[in-house]
Amino acid sequence: MLLQFDRSISNNSTQMNNNHSTTATWLRRKCIGKGSFGVVNLAVDHDFTFAVKSVDKNSGDLHLRSLENEIRILKSLSSPYVVTYLRDDETCEFRSVYRNLHMEYMPRGTLVNTAKNKSVTWHGCRRYTWCVTSALSYIHSRNVVHCDVKGANVLIGNDPGTAKLADFGSAFEIDGRFPGTRGSPMWMAPEVIRGEYIGPESDVWSLGCTVIEMLTGKPAWQDRGAETVRQIGYSDDLPEIPSPIPDDLRDFLHKCLKRDPKERWSCDQLLQHPFLLSCSSPPPPQITINGCKLSPRCVFDWSDSSSSNESTLDTCQFTMKLDKSPSNAKQRIGKLASSSGVEWESEGWEVVRHVTVATSSGFSETGETMSSEASVSGSGGANWENTRI
Repeated sequence: MLLQFDRSISNNSTQMNNNHSTTATWLRRKCIGKGSFGVVNLAVDHDFTFAVKSVDKNSGDLHLRSLENEIRILKSLSSPYVVTYLRDDETCEFRSVYRNLHMEYMPRGTLVNTAKNKSVTWHGCRRYTWCVTSALSYIHSRNVVHCDVKGANVLIGNDPGTAKLADFGSAFEIDGRFPGTRGSPMWMAPEVIRGEYIGPESDVWSLGCTVIEMLTGKPAWQDRGAETVRQIGYSDDLPEIPSPIPDDLRDFLHKCLKRDPKERWSCDQLLQHPFLLSCSSPPPPQITINGCKLSPRCVFDWSDSSSSNESTLDTCQFTMKLDKSPSNAKQRIGKLASSSGVEWESEGWEVVRHVTVATSSGFSETGETMSSEASVSGSGGANWENTRI
């Protein structure tokens, strides 16, 4: 069941019982995404913008268990390559009770949207792959398996070439038991479809399928419904690797897409693969308040543009620096003001900040918004691309 929320909902909703926050001070705004087990809305709390995933507690036990599972697992994780958990609560809205997960807002949307727009360069592919592999390496070290790695569950960061892994509703903690088949069939490993095993090696297969999706804008397998599921699980076939691609990328995919899970490289090994070695530098620093990453308040929160040569996608080295020195900013303003030939009213200025403005009827905004992920296939057969088990 998919829910549509009125974006003008009052912000004076009261919290329900249990151990969550006592009062809801945040305002629910427009729907920015839909998934198998809930919807995601933009939300604001005073001047802070975040994303909230919600499930109607009357929509079914499976939906609620998935969200509770995601909340529990995200609480235990802390990585620059995993979407950040902020808090969780319950709200009473329109005579329904909603369970809510608050997460950082990633305004540039999903990797699959970027791929469908043919906006992923070779260097971008390398960097995004490094981020997702780093995320998987981290969660595997915490004995967590994601189980649903795909482009729709990778969110693009504000900084060039950065991405974060999201949607842990299908994830589980390794305890020696088989948790049951779960995930999206078009990205599932063969052993998962057969119901034999699910573990870190299964995420590696899904990673390989996601890289192909990144390159082509389409799932790694042609969607023929149940026939494709049988092909993935019970044939000797492998996903078709697009060409032409660099040799190191082709070899990387071969290391991921082994039908025998024991032959696949681990994520730690993949991070040492030649395709990813040049991306071993950390992402650029971000301003934080109480542990929450924020965008710069002004252009002077970032380094002087004259240092931009230190950051290049060709080598995936990101060395952007923060400089919050007031005197430095004054010097640079003075330098601009004293330069000859400056035309302050000339055309060619760029919008550098997304602005949300309070109005009498609510909020209005300028800037780019993220589109919904819930598309419906018009072709024959099952729409496995948008199905999650």
